[in-house]
Amino acid sequence: MKGELLGLIELHRRTHPGFGVEDLAKLVYQGVFGADHLLSDPDRFAREFLEEWRWVDERAFPREPLFEPVDPRGRVYRLNLRPAKRRGVAPGALLELLLSQPRVGVDPGEFWERWEIVVELAEEGAIPFAPDRLRGYGGMLAETGLVPRHSAAYRRANRPHYRLVNDLQDGNFRRGLRDLGLL
Repeated sequence: MKGELLGLIELHRRTHPGFGVEDLAKLVYQGVFGADHLLSDPDRFAREFLEEWRWVDERAFPREPLFEPVDPRGRVYRLNLRPAKRRGVAPGALLELLLSQPRVGVDPGEFWERWEIVVELAEEGAIPFAPDRLRGYGGMLAETGLVPRHSAAYRRANRPHYRLVNDLQDGNFRRGLRDLGLL
């Protein structure tokens, strides 16, 4: 797990300018929990997705990949909306597929196990983050129960527009993606 997590962190550091502690926490969180917390309110998920879709500029970031891994196990991915929109995907059909996806349903302790690995990686000098800063940020998350958000620097540099795919290996979900022309 440690080597896979390091590779994932390095991938996101290379491809996303402004990647900071908050973005690292969000990456780890998404890899563990997927979209479960967002899918718990389908009406809100649908409203926010359709509103965001309207404003996504598909011409921006032309090299952005359709899928980006966020899970060292290779299950959970970000589905970037700009390349999906460039492919002419019908937003209602994509929304329906995203809402129907299987839930991750994982133990919250897994997040803290991975976060400890992240701190170890920093202590070893494998990632350029201060271990004390990571411990402090992790403590704040534990104390408040907040879901990590992207940093302002990350948002400015990357203008992220994506939705999480809980299990890109799920056969039914993959069929749905193929039907939409996304695989």
